[in-house]
Amino acid sequence: MTANVSHSDKDRMAEIDRCLGMIGPSSSDESKFVGMLVLPRLLQQDNVEQIQHVFDEMNFKFIERLLRTPKNENAEIPESVLREIAVNILACFARYETMATSQPMVDKIPGLSIILTPNDSSDLTQEILHILLCVAVNKEGLVKMLDPDVLKNILEVFVETEKEEERKLCVDLIKAIYGRTCHRLHEAKVPSLMSSLRYSLKTLFGILASVFNQDQAKLKFYCLDILANVLPDLPDEVVQAHKKEVEPEATWLVNIRRGLRQIVTNKVGDELRDQATLVTACLVRYYGSQWLFSPLLRTKQARRLKDQDGDKKAAEEYYAEANFPALLIHIVSVEARVMVDQINDIRQAAHNQTTPRQVEADKRHKVVLPLLFEILEGAIEYLSESFDENEESQMDPDMLLKLRTTLSDTMDVVMELLQFIQNTTLPEESEDDPVAQACMRIVALWLAEEGYEMPEGGDN
Repeated sequence: MTANVSHSDKDRMAEIDRCLGMIGPSSSDESKFVGMLVLPRLLQQDNVEQIQHVFDEMNFKFIERLLRTPKNENAEIPESVLREIAVNILACFARYETMATSQPMVDKIPGLSIILTPNDSSDLTQEILHILLCVAVNKEGLVKMLDPDVLKNILEVFVETEKEEERKLCVDLIKAIYGRTCHRLHEAKVPSLMSSLRYSLKTLFGILASVFNQDQAKLKFYCLDILANVLPDLPDEVVQAHKKEVEPEATWLVNIRRGLRQIVTNKVGDELRDQATLVTACLVRYYGSQWLFSPLLRTKQARRLKDQDGDKKAAEEYYAEANFPALLIHIVSVEARVMVDQINDIRQAAHNQTTPRQVEADKRHKVVLPLLFEILEGAIEYLSESFDENEESQMDPDMLLKLRTTLSDTMDVVMELLQFIQNTTLPEESEDDPVAQACMRIVALWLAEEGYEMPEGGDN
């Protein structure tokens, strides 16, 4: 039996070598096409030595030609068949890391991306997305993947496909590209990778933000998921460079604000709400609070428009957008107060036990509460700086009073928790406690800004 297997393997390798000879650079196109048609049928995907041998002898220039074959109705072999042959061979190589991350495979990223097709009946698009996930690992692969043209091709499938598996693979691929890139840049500043990441953000944020605002179905939540994964991990140098090119009312920032309004003002679960909180906090941190809270200055005008005869639908939309920041401050304040109360109860119970404290604040509290406070800090800073003696540019005084009261009530609860922490915790323990640090930071800011001017009177 062993002799037969060995003989069979030798025969197979001889056939493979004949095919490799047929697709060599000096062979005719007709010979190459025949060799490429036969070769995939001979390959045993689990035989690493065989695959490595084919990889070492492969004519990658011809593979590139197959990927970029233009459509020709009179061609003897349809371009879809030729592309599928090339993709199947590359898929064999992509299964092995040493081959997948090699330069010949990295060089195929643009060619693979241009044949991505939404709702692909042949499942070739899914195969390509799997290949790209394997290839986009090292610096060279990530630089290629961050090219705006490649990103657009992936995002086109993400937006246009009706096949859930294609969309999920696009999400996984985008998250992997940015996660791997940011991880590498946090370890070492690689100029080419840093530059590619920076210039890719315009494409990524522009497309995601537009869909995030316009789509009212599952796609909106996928966009939120991507943003929530990409934003927190961005290196500071990239953010600072990108920030210089972004205005507070940039279209993509406005679109994200509108998309957030649609999520925050609807009943959603903790996971989606936490993702929305994370995205909001990151954008306030990176691009300033003006993009989020500036519509507050339009509340007077919005109220007038709503009361006037005219386009009621447009007036209501304008009113909702102008009042969203106030609603958000209220929602975030309430959620923060509830969370602070929960933390207080947990720590009080733990402190009253005679045994060492075993009950800790829930992991979600430690992650989400600092984000909620970060949004409120942005609101405090914005409100303290936005007062203008010009009556036309003033915020609605009633609105300002309500917001200040909401923030003041929240600070009372935070100060109560902070006092308990200070009375029951050693200073060195508080330094490692994200809840304690977040409480101290927001209280310090509130006390510093508490005296901001309040305009007198109401809206006449």
